[in-house]
Amino acid sequence: MSEKVLELQGLVVRYGSFTALHGVDAIFNGGALGLLGPNGAGKSSMMRSILGLVRPADGSVKVLGEDTQTAGAQLRRRIGYMPERDAYIGGISGVRGLAQLAELCGFQSEDAMLRAHDVLHFVGLGEERYRDVSTYSLGMRQRYKLAAALVHDPDILFLDEPTNGLDPQNRVRMLGLIERVSKDHGIHLILASHLLPDVERLCNEVWVLDKGHMKHTGSLAELTAAARGAKRVRVELDSVKPFEKAASDEGLEVEIGRVHGELVLSHPERIVEPNAVFALAQKAGIPILGIRDAARSLEDAFLETLEAE
Repeated sequence: MSEKVLELQGLVVRYGSFTALHGVDAIFNGGALGLLGPNGAGKSSMMRSILGLVRPADGSVKVLGEDTQTAGAQLRRRIGYMPERDAYIGGISGVRGLAQLAELCGFQSEDAMLRAHDVLHFVGLGEERYRDVSTYSLGMRQRYKLAAALVHDPDILFLDEPTNGLDPQNRVRMLGLIERVSKDHGIHLILASHLLPDVERLCNEVWVLDKGHMKHTGSLAELTAAARGAKRVRVELDSVKPFEKAASDEGLEVEIGRVHGELVLSHPERIVEPNAVFALAQKAGIPILGIRDAARSLEDAFLETLEAE
């Protein structure tokens, strides 16, 4: 689609004298976006402003090309939201509760019930659809919240800590469902999570917030690309020790890599350039078998982004 999925321009959110977001600019063109940041970073305020629940003090939010302040009702028909906390109608069955939500979104009564059955089967609650939701286990309630966010067939799905509190088996199940929603059904994802492995698995783009400021926007691959410009260098096994000494003598920091014959070269103040690596190898008389950027974990990249001025 040609329209931007999400566009923030100079977004400022205030609560009285407290400023939660300071003039945030960012664009999300589609796919799966991970929203990262420590507690108090402004993630919830950003999500509320995107959903049209909080009016910006300044700036604007556009979803699918429409301003959330002027087209909120129309946009909410295209948005699914899975909150962190439980949000369900008690005293009725799961399928009846979902059917009511579908009717609120414009489905006719019969179509709403059919849609509720379909979505509950999708999330693995087909056998439990006639039970009162209040009797569901935590893992079942999390999947029910996902079903509720999907019942009206949205274009964008907002997920707030979708695996929070789940045991490993239910967490894997939830991640698999979200992955299917994104890849098989083409629904855009915006995921707020403290669990970095979840973001690493599901998202192709990340935004990093800290104290109301946007610290990073871009692809996940870009964020995790190279640890301060470090390089992974592969040499013959019998050359590892001599090459390690030669690199150390040149002021480089050296770590043993993840595979045999691999070393990770970094410098605390500058990028390690490939030409410098080849020059070092030539000087030491050691042939280079391979060289590439030193990919790192999302956790390392996230912490480094927060530390950056």
